Amino acid sequence: MRLVRYLGGGRVAVETDDEPALPPGGLLLRTLASGLCSGELMDWYMDGKIPHVLGHEVCGIVRASEDPRFPVGTVVVPHHHAPCGSCEVCRSGRPVHCPTWRATRLVPGGLSETVAVPAPNLADTHRADGLRPVDAALAEPLATVAKSVARSRWTPGENAAVVGLGSMGLLHLIVVPGAVGIERTETRREWARSLGLRAEAEAEPASFDVVFVCPGTAEAISAGIELAKPGGRVVLYAPMPPGSALPLDQHRMYFREVELIPSYSAGPSDMAKALGWLREGRVRAEQVVSHFVRLEDLPEAYDRMKRGEWLKAMVVFE
Repeated sequence: MRLVRYLGGGRVAVETDDEPALPPGGLLLRTLASGLCSGELMDWYMDGKIPHVLGHEVCGIVRASEDPRFPVGTVVVPHHHAPCGSCEVCRSGRPVHCPTWRATRLVPGGLSETVAVPAPNLADTHRADGLRPVDAALAEPLATVAKSVARSRWTPGENAAVVGLGSMGLLHLIVVPGAVGIERTETRREWARSLGLRAEAEAEPASFDVVFVCPGTAEAISAGIELAKPGGRVVLYAPMPPGSALPLDQHRMYFREVELIPSYSAGPSDMAKALGWLREGRVRAEQVVSHFVRLEDLPEAYDRMKRGEWLKAMVVFE
């Protein structure tokens, strides 16, 4: 079978490998669609994973099953990690910090013609019958947005801003009514406006109750903090490289009581929320995917996304 492997230093290649076996108690999928995550463009993050098969935004059809909840022919979206659901961390609502969650993974990865879903991953695998595969493949990234919004404690009537209008920033804009996107690149502002969303190059400081900062950069974080009202909340959606110092004026933040809220990945309830939005038609792939490509085109798509030329690529499998 064919797959896309990260080789290091920002390089990826289409390779062939043996198909994975059906895991005991798990599933074997034929991949239908799989998105390329912006997090997979970060060399500092990916170089620690070598060798690594890309892809965790995946929708597939069940080819073989050892779980009656997911019979052959079922269309599913599996999360690449899944919690146990019973430990103290899970019971307290922090599934991404469950030891089982960190130990689970898809085999070999979502950008592969065949994907094995081990039994522990079925704790966060969901039926997607009736959804277009390209929409269903957005469930995992959209789930991280659902978690980000939940952690922000945003409520209708509060002013919200989204810093950075890549695909993840657009998803935040779509699901937070009335939010304003702040983006310095005109083409991305135009894309947002074509969807009927608000997008500006800048905004007045101290204007927003909630600010979602999507890029993991010091510049974006600084901008987000300045946009927050006194007592406002700033969600840090993406990480900076290890050892990076946050651009904080602690004295100023203290007296303004600005709250910083990291939001990392997503759990089963977030996946369920995302699938609900997708079934409602609130989010569709064409809103955030600029290019639907073949697997063999992924290396070019990777480079173009990395250079900022493409918004988001998704592989549609034959």
